[in-house]
Amino acid sequence: MQFAHFEFDPKTDKLGEGPLSEVYKAVDLQLGRTVALKILRAHAEIDPAADHRFLREAKHTSNLEHGAIATIFEYGRDQNTSYIAMEFLQGRTLDKIIKDQTLGYEECMRIALAVTNALAHVHKAGLIHRDLKPGNIMVQDDGTVKLLDFGIARANNESNITQHGMLVGTVLYMSPEQVRGDDLDVRSDVFALGSVFYHAMTGVLPFPGKSFPEVCMAILDGKPRRPSEVRLGFPAPLEAYILRCLMARPEDRYSDAAAAHGALLAIADGMGANNGATSAANLSGAIVIPRITCGGSTPDSCSVLAGSLRRDLASELGRVKGLTVTTSEHEELPADSAFDYALRLSLSVVDNSGELDMYLEQYHRQNGEAPRLRDMWKDRVTYKGEDDWDLQAGLVRSAVRTVRKRLTDIATRPIETVKRNVEASALHAAHAHEILHRGTTKHLLAAISSFRRAIDADPRCAVAYAGLAEAMVRKYLYWDGDHTFLDEARENAARALVLDPHSAEAHTSLGFAWHMSGHATDAQREYRLAIQFNNDEWLAHRLLGASLARAGNFKNASPLLQRAIALKPMHIGSYDHLYSVLQRLNRYEEAIEIADQGIAAARAHLSKVPDSQEARLHLAMLQGRIGLGDEARSQAVRARELAPKDGYTAFHAACVFAIVGDLPEAVEALTQAQHRGFYIHSELVRNTDLDILRGMPEFQQLVT
Repeated sequence: MQFAHFEFDPKTDKLGEGPLSEVYKAVDLQLGRTVALKILRAHAEIDPAADHRFLREAKHTSNLEHGAIATIFEYGRDQNTSYIAMEFLQGRTLDKIIKDQTLGYEECMRIALAVTNALAHVHKAGLIHRDLKPGNIMVQDDGTVKLLDFGIARANNESNITQHGMLVGTVLYMSPEQVRGDDLDVRSDVFALGSVFYHAMTGVLPFPGKSFPEVCMAILDGKPRRPSEVRLGFPAPLEAYILRCLMARPEDRYSDAAAAHGALLAIADGMGANNGATSAANLSGAIVIPRITCGGSTPDSCSVLAGSLRRDLASELGRVKGLTVTTSEHEELPADSAFDYALRLSLSVVDNSGELDMYLEQYHRQNGEAPRLRDMWKDRVTYKGEDDWDLQAGLVRSAVRTVRKRLTDIATRPIETVKRNVEASALHAAHAHEILHRGTTKHLLAAISSFRRAIDADPRCAVAYAGLAEAMVRKYLYWDGDHTFLDEARENAARALVLDPHSAEAHTSLGFAWHMSGHATDAQREYRLAIQFNNDEWLAHRLLGASLARAGNFKNASPLLQRAIALKPMHIGSYDHLYSVLQRLNRYEEAIEIADQGIAAARAHLSKVPDSQEARLHLAMLQGRIGLGDEARSQAVRARELAPKDGYTAFHAACVFAIVGDLPEAVEALTQAQHRGFYIHSELVRNTDLDILRGMPEFQQLVT
């Protein structure tokens, strides 16, 4: 069927429908791209308000440019009705996902962070979504999240769309003021956000009911069960967050989606469940907290609370790794101490409600001079407590989250400088990438040095930060699994993404860090994002393919590894992984062909770069796999002669010896790799090349 300049099959291409419209997967005949085509139903066209809302959806959404908001391509009319052509998304809406399964907290947090980030953009643009629900949140097959359906969104300056007392939206997730039909502001969306993720994280609705009136009464009653009563083990910070979103009075909720997003980032940081790009920076420095000033109508009660609040705040901030916290009994900053930040606080208390104004000042220290003010940020947190103790605890929690978020933003903010040598930086980064994958510790350290020179030449070089992140993950492997290097990797990936939000290499490095810390789902998500941003990002294809293969998904691993080889044929490890995948798929002839191609590529590469241990050792593995045992041994021995003290070389030589059946040599090489600092623990557990060694006592000693 053709509609306007789109073509689709009404029976097989229907994606969904609602009271006013139907959505189809269609092909744009003019541009040749696949779109989601939303067509206003014919009977709805009779209602002028329906067409007006349809047009308003197109206008509002087309003005929102954000990676987590579905893109509108065009609005038009044909066959006496209206249509919207939008981005075609492959995935499932959140309502369908939570109907099938209970999501883990990490997965929920990832989705919630994306939604709050998108909703913050909506609020910043002066819009209220007004219909936030699981059915309007799409989780794509690659893990990315999209916020959908702005059909009843309203701009803050639009006052004539609905009349007072009119109910619009999906009642299950509505705020009390929306149920009453009152005028709304962005805090109504915050309530809906809490409702949606209460449902997603517990599997039950916060305000259940058997009928429309029952649901409305439950919302107006405002007494949802605590999430921890519904799902055992519910994280306390996350419960407090959701319940604050669901406060009956708008003024008791987060002020907007940006505030909700910032609070969620702080919680995610504590749970270790965010995407690593915004809160992974290592916070460091010295912060001083002067005496809190008091305002409001009850200064006496304020002053009593202020002293204990400051002590608790200093204690909680002191738990932040790398942050030194001191307090001063005066409002002026101490002249005899060095500090990087000052946190000035002004407190107002009325009954059991508190308002804390926070001024975070950043200072510059140099050559023993007195600190000079560089920048300042202002935030405000409010809390209504059941008593003085609850008020104090609530203000401290909110203040700590806010300060941590501010410090993280500062840590990942690009370094501003007038001195940039872009050309020299690019040369250093290219050299670092070229030697990074040769394999040895010597090559790794040289690559790190070159990446740092690239950053010195241009502190805004995203590709250098992304490459340094990958190098730090490798350093984690080469230095006894020291997790501080994974922290450095995430920090550098975060800096790269601040400089270039679409940096495919940064997402790859971030995925690599997640992979090494055992978070396979997060790793695969980052690899897919990297490929989405740049389909020529070879390492993302290589690592995602290897990850899927280890998970038993050989069918999807195969094309990824083939793509990695096509993009970078001189990286021989990709051939070795693809050989094993094809073997598992019973495609033996193709496996032999890939091995032959890999051997030829390795020999060609070694003729130009004879010190590439990656090429030499994977050449030996391929030779061993296809029965060329003598040649494989020869290459492994030669690799150890070239780098006799290198842990990477010793470990991969051990794999070669295990493949060809030289078991004592394999164990001896593994032992040397461990002594040289190569982190072999996880490989000993899961590397199938080493299975032949598992019955040997010497191998068991290495495992334990």
